[in-house]
Amino acid sequence: MRFPTSVPVLLLLFLFSVLDPRTSHARAEDADQLYSLGRELVTTGNYRHAERVFAQAVEENPMHGEALLQLASIYSRNILTYGKAEEILFSIPSVAVKSGGKGRDDLLFRAGLSMGKLYVKSGRTAQAVALLRNVIASAPPGAPLDELYTTLGLAYYYERFYDDAIFEMRKAIIINPNYVDAKFNLKAIRSRLEHYQAGKLFSRLGDRGRAIAEYRKAIDLDPRFIEARHHLGVELHLAGNAQEALKELRRASLVTSNYRKAYEIHFAEGLVLLRLNRTGEAMGKFEQSVQSRPAFAPAHNEMGIILLAREEYDTAIEHFVKAIGADPKAEYARRLQVAMSRKAKMQAGKTPK
Repeated sequence: MRFPTSVPVLLLLFLFSVLDPRTSHARAEDADQLYSLGRELVTTGNYRHAERVFAQAVEENPMHGEALLQLASIYSRNILTYGKAEEILFSIPSVAVKSGGKGRDDLLFRAGLSMGKLYVKSGRTAQAVALLRNVIASAPPGAPLDELYTTLGLAYYYERFYDDAIFEMRKAIIINPNYVDAKFNLKAIRSRLEHYQAGKLFSRLGDRGRAIAEYRKAIDLDPRFIEARHHLGVELHLAGNAQEALKELRRASLVTSNYRKAYEIHFAEGLVLLRLNRTGEAMGKFEQSVQSRPAFAPAHNEMGIILLAREEYDTAIEHFVKAIGADPKAEYARRLQVAMSRKAKMQAGKTPK
């Protein structure tokens, strides 16, 4: 079989590129130069240009772990490119395995830390906690644990484990007393908690005005402070400001869908809606509450009251029974007796004489 004259030439060029080590070496050198240029651009704050340069470096050398990490870091700055950052970070282990040695462990550590930061930024704080604790366990000697403990502290804070958050920040400062991020975050967390705890104290004392003011101060420092928004909504409701209470409670419910006490927010929303005579919507909130926490007695009790007023006695009795099973309060038992009595009277009225 005869080939066109151009085909043997192409085959020779291909074989030359594969067999000549200088070609791959040159590409690696180009990637290193591009990486250095990208770092300079990051230093000057020119992230858009740096992104293109790091992408070129990776194109020249797909196994350039440092360029991959820098590119992922830039993608992590924009919520629209979080997915790209995550994809790159997931690819780092395969790159690290091929690099081997000390460099492998260091690259894996920094990729894990970067992924933890990305999880915190994107609101996946439970995943961040689990990941970062694993990264700590496998950290190589000399790894920047101050940065890792600070990130873990933030994850705990957003998970609302405040004591754990403060503990991790303190560990970061012990390792590096001059670590500004840890010192700033520790001070900020304490300040937010100070106003939040003051709000709870004034609430217990019955001083609603000062409780509301303290919760608002905590929220000003951290608009995502879900507990402060929740308690603010409750205080506003108790103070008679139902419309404003509903706004704050809805803001609280939008902070995160994974909040472990979401059932309490739904319940509080239901109580406010009842005050506004929006019984159907209130019922929906109580249903959401028991879906999140099936044994939440107060929500079952409120559902029973609504159903009792609708003369839906069987379903009302079912909810009162669930409320008593979770928390055997006397008021729940009294309402169960009322529901059973009314059901008996209704059945007696329907019985032929």
